[in-house]
Amino acid sequence: MNNIQVNVKRIKEIRIKKGWTIRDLGERAGINYAIVSKLENGKSSPRPKTAKAIADALEVDFDEIFKIV
Repeated sequence: MNNIQVNVKRIKEIRIKKGWTIRDLGERAGINYAIVSKLENGKSSPRPKTAKAIADALEVDFDEIFKIV
């Protein structure tokens, strides 16, 4: 199974630039805001489907904020 590394700094940077809260990003990505919070705090790694939803919500390329290792 592949692991996904998260560029937490970049996710937070993009989210704040858009003026979104963690809850806003969660809603736009269709996931619970607690998942976003855990990702931004480096306490969890997303499943591929969740990672794609976050990248899509932020309107960035997957590779800009995630890396499959």
